Amino acid sequence: MAEADMEPGDQIAEEVTGQIVQMNQSAARQVEADKVEMHQSAAQVIDAEAITMHSAAAQVIDADTLRMNHSLALAANSETLAVEQSRLGILRTSDATLADTQVSILVGDHIQAANVNALLLIGDTIEGDVKPVLDSRGALLFGLAVGGVLGLFSLLFGRRSRRD
Repeated sequence: MAEADMEPGDQIAEEVTGQIVQMNQSAARQVEADKVEMHQSAAQVIDAEAITMHSAAAQVIDADTLRMNHSLALAANSETLAVEQSRLGILRTSDATLADTQVSILVGDHIQAANVNALLLIGDTIEGDVKPVLDSRGALLFGLAVGGVLGLFSLLFGRRSRRD
């Protein structure tokens, strides 16, 4: 494997492989490498030992080390995660450091957070400032609202079926 560079204006690559892959204003369906560096780029699937993303997006990531800045990831699995000013979907990591980030679901062993908004955060050790999207009061109100709507539909459709 060798080094692979993708420059601005390149078409969407199906598969990019190499020891070091550098993407600049490019897109790829699948990237497999020892080291991936992305700047203003996107990839559907990335499998690498180390990934650095700056103003980039990825759908599925599997990495030993993942560093993100102003980036977006839908699903990721990494041993070490360092994220700043990014948005994350579902993540599994051993050691995470997050700052000014929004996370849907994060499961980790050790999590350090500064100004993080999370829907669901599960960790053995969680340090720092995490703001839940739904606190206990919000979760209760959400449950009551959903239950009320489902109960109303049940009554309406129950009466309709009895008439027929």
